[in-house]
Amino acid sequence: MVNGVSVLISTVEMDWALLWTTAKVFGYPASTFRVTLGAIIGVLPTLWVLLTQNLYAVPWALGLLWPMIMVVVLFAGLPRRDWVKTYGLFMLLSLMATGLFSTGMSMLVLWMPRFPFQDWIYVVPILLMLMSWRLPLKRVRQILGRDTYGEVQLTLNRATLRLPVLWDSGNTLADPISRRPVVIVEMGRALDWIPQELWPWICEVHAGTVSAGSLPEAWGQRTAIIKFRTLTGEGFLPAVQIDRAEGRYLDRWYAMVPVMVGFSPTVLTADRSFGALASPRTLIHYPHERVGA
Repeated sequence: MVNGVSVLISTVEMDWALLWTTAKVFGYPASTFRVTLGAIIGVLPTLWVLLTQNLYAVPWALGLLWPMIMVVVLFAGLPRRDWVKTYGLFMLLSLMATGLFSTGMSMLVLWMPRFPFQDWIYVVPILLMLMSWRLPLKRVRQILGRDTYGEVQLTLNRATLRLPVLWDSGNTLADPISRRPVVIVEMGRALDWIPQELWPWICEVHAGTVSAGSLPEAWGQRTAIIKFRTLTGEGFLPAVQIDRAEGRYLDRWYAMVPVMVGFSPTVLTADRSFGALASPRTLIHYPHERVGA
């Protein structure tokens, strides 16, 4: 019974470390709740083996499929095409952990015969998480196609909005008067963040029928109508100056130059993988190499 409990605890710890490291390397801000939930799901096959007392109780196909379920739970907000990448990364890290465990055991047997070997399995997850800080994250995320993704944190009237962002070097939108660059935000993700008094004006801009009294006088100097062009035509975005903006790129947060936020009435991407578009040049002291789509 004691050995069974220790096996379950070590399995949960290892799965938690593997999921956390996968999210860290992939550059996805996974919550502790989702990492823990994925680790609990990951221990179910081990529990099945212990209850049946049969090492081969779990079919090999299910054993290969189960990590995909864990990955889907952890990365629920990612598009499906990225689940395969995260699954491959998770399996690769699992192999690294297995190699680390085997190598460590061999070295301990050789150099420290009296070491409590049963405790080594608890050390491996910690070492794996520490190793993730030394990996070339920038290069790995370039290979995985994740180097252009990050987050933005926008503050307006003491209210903060945090969204996943695509750092798009092709986004050159700027207010022609103030020269402030424009961060394009999917309006559906900012419903509670947009000041209520701006809604009539925003809706009229999108409809193309702006009336004289729709914009409150207090906002007159902080708003603009930005003209944009795409391959399918041109249009106008209502934009507002915000108080503060910060951006995350490769796990580092940078202050952003003074920006305006333009509200898009349509979704920015069908797979919902990001809710904002911003130029990497808005980041102060951003790393220049391979930033931007």
